[in-house]
Amino acid sequence: MRIAFLYCLLIYTCLSCRKIIDIGEPSDKMAPEEVYSSDSGAIAVMAGIYSIINSSELSAGGKGIAVFCALYADELSLMEGNQEYQRCYENTLSADDSPFWSPLYRCIQHCNMLLNGLEGSNRITPAVKQQLTGEAKCIRAFCYFYLVNFFGDVPLLTTTDLHKNTTAGRSSTESVYDQIADDLQDAISLLREEYLGGDAQTMVNERLRPNKWAAVTLLARVHLYRKNWAAAEQEASNIIARNRLYAIPALKNAFAQHSPEMIWALENTTTTGVNEDAALLVLQNGPDREMHPLFMNKRLLQRFEKKDQRLVVWIGTDSTNGSTYYYPYKYRLAEDGRSPTPYLAVLRLAEVFLIRAEAKVYINDFAGARADLMKLRQRAGLGYVVANSRTALLKAIEQERRVELFTEWGHRWLDLKRYERADEIMYTEANTKGTTWMTYKQFFPIPYGDMVLNPALKQNEGY
Repeated sequence: MRIAFLYCLLIYTCLSCRKIIDIGEPSDKMAPEEVYSSDSGAIAVMAGIYSIINSSELSAGGKGIAVFCALYADELSLMEGNQEYQRCYENTLSADDSPFWSPLYRCIQHCNMLLNGLEGSNRITPAVKQQLTGEAKCIRAFCYFYLVNFFGDVPLLTTTDLHKNTTAGRSSTESVYDQIADDLQDAISLLREEYLGGDAQTMVNERLRPNKWAAVTLLARVHLYRKNWAAAEQEASNIIARNRLYAIPALKNAFAQHSPEMIWALENTTTTGVNEDAALLVLQNGPDREMHPLFMNKRLLQRFEKKDQRLVVWIGTDSTNGSTYYYPYKYRLAEDGRSPTPYLAVLRLAEVFLIRAEAKVYINDFAGARADLMKLRQRAGLGYVVANSRTALLKAIEQERRVELFTEWGHRWLDLKRYERADEIMYTEANTKGTTWMTYKQFFPIPYGDMVLNPALKQNEGY
C-alpha cells in the first residue's frame, strides 16, 4: 500500500509539469503494475521526477541550488535585517535546516522506482522504455553529483529495497562517482540525440528533457572533477562538434527560450509566467528586507574587465535613494512582470568550452585552451588571454568561469572547493559578513531527522 501510494503521489504531482506531460486526472487506486501497464503511466512517473527537480527545494528561487550557493559563497550579498537567508549568508547552517539532502534523495528514490518498474514491465513501448530509462539514469547521476559535492561521502541507493535504503551507511566519494559515471554511460547509450516532448517520442524544439548530449556534458564535468583530463577533453569535444545543434549566440540570446546554447533547461516559471529567479533577483526599487533582499557581491563585480559586455547585458543596475545596486540579469522580467526568459539553464555550451579549456591545459595543449577561452571572451567583447604557462592559463580559466557562470547551479562554490581555495576566499568573506569561517563548513550538515531514522548515518564533522 505504501508503494502504491507513492506511485499515485508521483502521478498527482505531475500536474504541475506543464510542458513535460499532460496526463489528465490521476487515479487514487493505481498499483505499480497498473502504472507500468502503459506508456502514459510510466511517462507520468517521469513527469513527477521533473516536478521534484523543478521545485523550490532544488532549482527555483532563493532555496534553489543556484541562489543558495551564490549567497553561501561570494557572489551575492544580503540586505541587512533579512531573516530568511541569514543562516545561508553567514555560513551558520545546522542539522535542523540543511539544504538539498531530502529533495535530492527523494528524486533519486523516484528514479529508482521508475527504473525498477520499467525493468519489470513488458507492456511499455520499447522506444519509450529506452528513453525513460536513459532520462532516469541521467537525472540520478545529476542528483548524486550534487550530493557528493555538497555532503562528501553519502549513502549510495540504487534499489527500491526499503530495508537496505533505510540502513545504508555512507559510501566513499569515489564509489559514488563511479556510479555517476556508470549511470551517465548508460544514459548516453540509451538517449536520443534529439529533444523529445511529453510522449517521450516526438521531437520538439524545447530542451526540457535531457538528451544524449546532456548526459555527455555531465560526464565531461565528472571527468573534470575527477581530474581525468583526456576523457574530459574528449567528451567536451564530442559536444562542441555538434555545431548544427549547439552554438554560442550573442549574450542577449544566451538564456532565451530557444537558445542554441542550451543543452538542458528547466521550465522554471510560476503559473503566471514569471521566471522565479528573475522574480527574486531583479531589483526595481532597490533591495528590501523581505521580497528582494539579494544583490551582487562587490568583489564579483570587481572581477569583470572594464570592456566586458557581460557587465552590461547580464547584470542590471538599480539606483535608489542615492545608492546603486547591481543584480544578476541573465533571466529577465518584462514590463508586464512576465518573463521573456521562462526557462532556467541547467547545462549550456559555455560550460563545455570551459571544461575543455581546463582539460587542455593539463594535457599541455595551451594554444587549444586559449582558443576555447577566446570563444567566450570574443562574445563578451574581450581580447585574447595573455597566458603562456600552466599556472597563468589556469588562473585565466578560473577567472572566466567566475564571470561566465556566476549565479548558475553552484559553479563558483564548487570551483572554490575543487581548486582548494574555499578557505582562502571564505575567511575574507566571513570578515565582510561579520561571521566566522571554519574549514568544516565546506560540507553541509546532514539533516538531524535522517540520522534519527538511520543510525548508520554519521554527521559531517563540525555540526
